[in-house]
Amino acid sequence: MSLPFEIPPVPDESAKKSPFTPTFGAIPPLLADRQSLINDFAYALDSGPGARGRATLVTGTRGVGKSVMLRVFRDVADSRQWLTVSARATAGFVDRLTTARLPEALTQLDTANTTRTRVKGGSFSALGFGGSVDTETENTAPVKPDFHHQLMRTLEILDEHGTGLLLTLDEVHRSHLEELQEVTDALSTAVADGAPFAFAAAGLPETINGLVNDDVSTFLRRAERVNLGNLSPEGAAAGLRAPIEAAGKHIGDEALSAAVESSSNYPYLVQLIGDNSWRAAGSAEEITLDHVREAAASATETMFRQIHEPTLANLPEREREYVAAMGTSGGPVKTATVADQMGVPTSHAGVFRDSLINRGVIVSPRRGEVEFNIPYTADFLEAEQTKALETSTRGLWYSTQSERASAIAETPTQDRESTRGGQSSAAAGSVDDAQAVEAITHARKNHAPGSANSAAPATPETPSSSAYRPPQQRSTDQGIER
Repeated sequence: MSLPFEIPPVPDESAKKSPFTPTFGAIPPLLADRQSLINDFAYALDSGPGARGRATLVTGTRGVGKSVMLRVFRDVADSRQWLTVSARATAGFVDRLTTARLPEALTQLDTANTTRTRVKGGSFSALGFGGSVDTETENTAPVKPDFHHQLMRTLEILDEHGTGLLLTLDEVHRSHLEELQEVTDALSTAVADGAPFAFAAAGLPETINGLVNDDVSTFLRRAERVNLGNLSPEGAAAGLRAPIEAAGKHIGDEALSAAVESSSNYPYLVQLIGDNSWRAAGSAEEITLDHVREAAASATETMFRQIHEPTLANLPEREREYVAAMGTSGGPVKTATVADQMGVPTSHAGVFRDSLINRGVIVSPRRGEVEFNIPYTADFLEAEQTKALETSTRGLWYSTQSERASAIAETPTQDRESTRGGQSSAAAGSVDDAQAVEAITHARKNHAPGSANSAAPATPETPSSSAYRPPQQRSTDQGIER
């Protein structure tokens, strides 16, 4: 029976595999521009309890390598014969650490430290010969203690071995604040006792900033901050050329320059463009400019799905309007211009600006200006606006709730009444998707640039029609750094 599709042939053994790792959390073949951070962490481990850097918070936008740095820190700890325990800070992570991760770590040590043997009974001969002894072995690490007890017990055993413990938490989020508080309270006790431990956690800027600024824990406020950003142009070039040449291919200067420019020095894009270029080259020994151009086009679409959608989809509506008002030029824009586009005072727009900066969506390169922090955001917005203007049901996925309501409100009453037919009273207030699409499209045309109504700025009650309209869970964030 023939299959209704074609299965690609298995590559032969001579085929060269791509050296790049465009997967979130995977350590790239060359970790460019991060060596100083690695050196600092190693120095902290070597300097003893209380050293600066033994508590570190790693932050940055999606795709800059937060999870990668946690893995690298664990490798550093392994090189010092430290035990490492890691967890994602999702619901129930304290229980997982207490009942599974820490006990698992103890099993890596000599069992003499986690078990004890005692005499239960037996018999002895009068002359000291013969007889027997019955013993019982029990685990001295409690089966289910609280986190504080299990942590301190683990650190006590490690101290006896002359080693320590590194605990890492990834994807830290404020929604699990109570659990995080329980962990940091126990770690604070360990600090006071001079215990041999280190702690590293990673999260998005808005989460880490909130944890540090709020009165969550003195321990977190005193932690070292590592703010990951883009690579230098030299780092991006090295991150592309070195793996390509080490894996047996070549890339010319022109193609390399194009790859670096297309990556915007963004760590995830460096890996993605490198991998796509390798694939485009196929069996060719050299990656050419055409291969890079093909790779960059494909990488942009992947960025839209993996980075931009999860980053922008859940922004509050007014913050989406601020992003849309920045335009699609991709360059810096005056904050006053953005406020004018939104139809609000500059001071009012500043509230949304500050929140977006805190989230890592935009940056302020200089006073009075803002620009997008993630490459190709302007291209993404332009693509989304094009989709939103299509006269199809799909356009509804990109409309805000207030725009839909406003568009329906502008639809003549008699038109709305004619669509109700025999609907029940509960459904009578709804309008079908086709009518809503028509209404939204009509409203956008009336407010398009150059139309009679385009001069009126958007108000808080009627959001700008150019605002980004997110898909409703149209795609999932497949392991992306949150």
